[in-house]
Amino acid sequence: PITDKNDRIFMVLVGQPQDANWEHVNHEVGRAFDDARVRFEFEPEQVDHRRGPFPAFATGISYGGGQTHLKNLNQKPQNQGIIDTLLSHKSVQRIAGFGDASMKLFAPRLHAYYSETIEGLKQRHPDLKMNFSNNVFGSATFNLGPQVTTREHVDNLNLPSGWCAITAIGDYDPTEGGHIILWDLHMIIEFPPGALILLPSAMLRHSNTTIGANERRYSFTQYSAGGLFRWVECGFTTQANFLAKGNRFKMTGRERWTQGVRMYSTWSELCEH
Repeated sequence: PITDKNDRIFMVLVGQPQDANWEHVNHEVGRAFDDARVRFEFEPEQVDHRRGPFPAFATGISYGGGQTHLKNLNQKPQNQGIIDTLLSHKSVQRIAGFGDASMKLFAPRLHAYYSETIEGLKQRHPDLKMNFSNNVFGSATFNLGPQVTTREHVDNLNLPSGWCAITAIGDYDPTEGGHIILWDLHMIIEFPPGALILLPSAMLRHSNTTIGANERRYSFTQYSAGGLFRWVECGFTTQANFLAKGNRFKMTGRERWTQGVRMYSTWSELCEH
C-alpha cells in the first residue's frame, strides 16, 4: 500500500494472487484479447485515442459526458458477441474478481459505497446489464494491444476519490519496460504481467513505458464513472431535473471530497485486523 501523510491508503500495488495457476490465467487472457482484436470492428476513435495508439473498447454502465439518461454503452451488434465472449471467459472473470476482492480488502468502506450504488441502480433500473456478477465496478475497458503503451492522462470522468483496478497482461520483461509512471508522485514502478494496481485514476496522472519490439502487452481496467453516483444522489434522475424541482445537495463539493477520502482505510487500522 502507498499512504499519504495521514496514514491513509490511497493506492495499492497489489501484485498477483498467491495462485500457481495465475500465469496460465495471464496467457489465456492474452490469447482471448488477440482473438477479439482481430474480429472486433473498431471505430477510428477506438484505435487512436487520448490514452494511446492502440485498439480498445469500453463496456458497462455509462452516465456523463452529456448523456441525458443512465444506460449501457452502445455496441455494434457484430461486436456485442465478441464482448459477451470476453465477459464470460473464465480467466477474464478471475482477473475481474481479483480486482473487486482487492478493493474490498484494502478499502472496505469505499467498496461498500460502490456496492450500495450499484445495487441501487440494479433495483431501480433492472434493464441495466452488469459486466460481472458480484462485482461493484460499473464499467471496464479492454486494451487489446498487442503493445499497449498509454500516454500521460487522467480518467477525469471516474469518481474523483474512487479507485480504478488496472491489470497488466501479456508477455514482456517488466524490468525493461511496461512500467507505470505516476507523474504527480514522481514514481516509476515495475508492473509485471498478471499484476494488479488500484489507484485513483481521476486524480493521478499516469502512463506506462514502452516494451520490446517482439513483446506483447495488454491491460484490463475496471472503474465507475462519477456520474453513476451523482445519478443516485439526485434520486435517479439528472442533476438538471434534481435542481429544477427545488432540491439541493446535502453536501458541498469540498464536503463530498472529504467524505470520499474518509472512505480510504489507514494502514494502522488494517494492521489491527
